[in-house]
Amino acid sequence: MASILKASPSKNLKIGGHTDAKGSDQYNVALSQRRAAAVKQYFLDQGVPPLQVETVGFGKALPLSPNANPDGSDNPEGRSRNRRAEILLDF
Repeated sequence: MASILKASPSKNLKIGGHTDAKGSDQYNVALSQRRAAAVKQYFLDQGVPPLQVETVGFGKALPLSPNANPDGSDNPEGRSRNRRAEILLDF
């Protein structure tokens, strides 16, 4: 992806950081922003211009899986799936 971006300045990435539901909203938003920024840094280290890579932190707002089971107990597998960064291609 880095090679494609460097060769095509009109192409962009949007990186979204996500967290599970543990912790406060403020903590999770900051953590998700750091998570997205770490992925952005990888692309910058590969020589991709900063203006081609946008980041956003969603915190716990967009889970892939439930953070808790139907009975209210913790769902570690679901929480694990929610801790992620997603790369959206704007090609």
